[in-house]
Amino acid sequence: MPSKTRNLINADIATTLAVSASQADPQQVYKLVEAISGETCGWVLLTTLKYVEADDVIERVHSSDPASHPIGGRKPLDKVTASHGSSSGDDVFLAATKADVQRDFFDYELLFELGIGSILNAPIRHAGRRLGSLNFCGADGMYGPESIETARILAGLLVPNLLIEMADTTA
Repeated sequence: MPSKTRNLINADIATTLAVSASQADPQQVYKLVEAISGETCGWVLLTTLKYVEADDVIERVHSSDPASHPIGGRKPLDKVTASHGSSSGDDVFLAATKADVQRDFFDYELLFELGIGSILNAPIRHAGRRLGSLNFCGADGMYGPESIETARILAGLLVPNLLIEMADTTA
């Protein structure tokens, strides 16, 4: 379980942009962001989701734990809109405590079994369009206001990859 050891630095951003520019496989960038996220925000579970508007769902495109949260897993938008962002908003969602997670997530029992008691979901948006979210799941009380800025930056670095994922869905 990665835990925060340092702040996000310009080299993290530059490396992520360079890998994104040179790799056709979005998984390479997701893996890099997973590693950077572990060092800068920490997590028990990290997932990246894309929005599939045609089916009214979110779909997992990356998971740090594919056994418990497999790639391709889907959730209906009507069950997660508050915690995964609205179609027009760009606010980061924070459930800072176990009580918040229980209140806001229908699958909280599974999350608790994994040791998750705090969730930070950063929207991934481009040109006013919702693309997905980068979801940090950590121990109770792990995330607070200081994590939000880092989460927003890391989520923003995934825009090109989510655009590729969404193009693959519609092709």
